[in-house]
Amino acid sequence: MVIFFYPGANEQKEIRMDPARIYRKCLLLISLVVWGCASQPVATVESGPAAASNRKVLVATQNSKFKRALVSEIHDELNQNSIYMKIIDVKRLKNQSGAEFSAVVIINKCMAGRPDPRVESFIDREPQKNKIIVLTTGIHDSWKPDAPGVDAMTSASVLDKSNQVAKSIVNRVLALINSKGPKP
Repeated sequence: MVIFFYPGANEQKEIRMDPARIYRKCLLLISLVVWGCASQPVATVESGPAAASNRKVLVATQNSKFKRALVSEIHDELNQNSIYMKIIDVKRLKNQSGAEFSAVVIINKCMAGRPDPRVESFIDREPQKNKIIVLTTGIHDSWKPDAPGVDAMTSASVLDKSNQVAKSIVNRVLALINSKGPKP
């Protein structure tokens, strides 16, 4: 048993802490940190007609049940429209350029009012902001990029609503691809 003494105004207070209890709390804290930091990355997937097509879409996302359902629905719809699609993890945005794509879809979560820093960095360095569609998910957060021209939307991660959100994203992507192309 560990005993701590804290000097007070005119008294001393004794606090007893059991080493097993301290060990359990430390183990729980370490487990939570490891679990939070070790989420599985999204596998890079390329599909659709030849990569040389001018109908190309980049989708950067994070791994969650809602986001997987959303990306699956977007993939199916764009595949039916003969559109090349590259799906990457948001973590790979730091090494990715949007120059070769007609549209860029970023699906990310907002934590403490901010998105993943790689999302902000990608948006900041992309010259054609009007070809970027950003969906931010969060319970109470509704971050939208400050950059003018970015098509931003927010949604709660409600699995039953993934079809509606996917249709909205697909319609925006098709509008970009079928237009004369994004302007710088």
